[in-house]
Amino acid sequence: MSATPSISVIMATLGRPENLVELVSTVLAEEAVRHFVVVVDGEDADSMAVLATMQASFDRLVFVQGPGAGQLRALEIGVTLTDAEVVLLLDDDVVPTPGLAGRHARAHASEPGLVLVGTMPVQLPARRADIGSLLYARDYLAHCARIESGEYQVLDNLWLGNVSIRRSDCLSVGLYSCAFTASYHADRDLGIRLGAAGLVGRYDPSLVAAHRHRRSDEAFQRDSRRRGAGLVHLHQVHKERLGPFDPKSFTSDLPAALGAVVRRFGSAPCAPRIARALLALSALPGLIGWESGRLAVAKLARRIMLFWGTTAGEGPTPHADPVREVSTFAPDLSLAWTRTPEPPGPVQQTTRQFIAG
Repeated sequence: MSATPSISVIMATLGRPENLVELVSTVLAEEAVRHFVVVVDGEDADSMAVLATMQASFDRLVFVQGPGAGQLRALEIGVTLTDAEVVLLLDDDVVPTPGLAGRHARAHASEPGLVLVGTMPVQLPARRADIGSLLYARDYLAHCARIESGEYQVLDNLWLGNVSIRRSDCLSVGLYSCAFTASYHADRDLGIRLGAAGLVGRYDPSLVAAHRHRRSDEAFQRDSRRRGAGLVHLHQVHKERLGPFDPKSFTSDLPAALGAVVRRFGSAPCAPRIARALLALSALPGLIGWESGRLAVAKLARRIMLFWGTTAGEGPTPHADPVREVSTFAPDLSLAWTRTPEPPGPVQQTTRQFIAG
């Protein structure tokens, strides 16, 4: 039997310093973790300060302030800052269960070219959860069910957050692609590219990390718009494989009249205001305990914003230079880039596929 490869955990973060103390102590409580590499993806003094205060207590902690060029570019920087054979790519609101990294590493011992995807059940708050997280939790469960049934292939619908890959494969294929410039569905783009390079995806629901997903109504609207824009861009980048994207897929399961209303408002400049009003309205059914009514109204708001994203794009995002020198707090691993960083395309950035319902 092959020896278990070494493993490091890589995480990109921005604006969530409150999560870092628990994540650093939890990840590095596992002796199998060679390094925990945290890439702060842009200007975030609070996160850098938290990490700096923890550095003396955790000698396997590596952290870096990156250029703010998006999650996958940040993760790719992180991969170069460890010499472990396997990297576990963890989201910054995902808390691993004990021994998670070691279990990921053992699976790679006998399966070359593996992309191993664990599960991330959403850990909702004890009190009333925000509508964005409720819908996200339902979407994620539906996604996992489709993977388990074989309706979805792992790499065709890659969902990052608890995924391990051999470091050499990350650097060979590249986590980041300058061809994909949207800020949503970059993990799907990555999955398609990994599959094209001959890697094989496998989903293992025993590899568990709790997802502490939280979204304000404003963030929920913004994410929905970015999702719509990201899907259009994904189909443009992979048009030979996916074909053109049809926005009517967001309304195909609705009654004809309601679908027409969504398309009408979703393609009009008033779409964000309509969606915002619907989200405010969705609170009323919740006040009387009618949760299904609350969800139905919020889903309608989401469909409008998804459609708006396909019409108007994802909106302005700050431009960042992904090849800017980064400020690093790391051991000297004598590591260098193994591929030339690519220049950024027009900035519209991304992360995940949800189910439109």
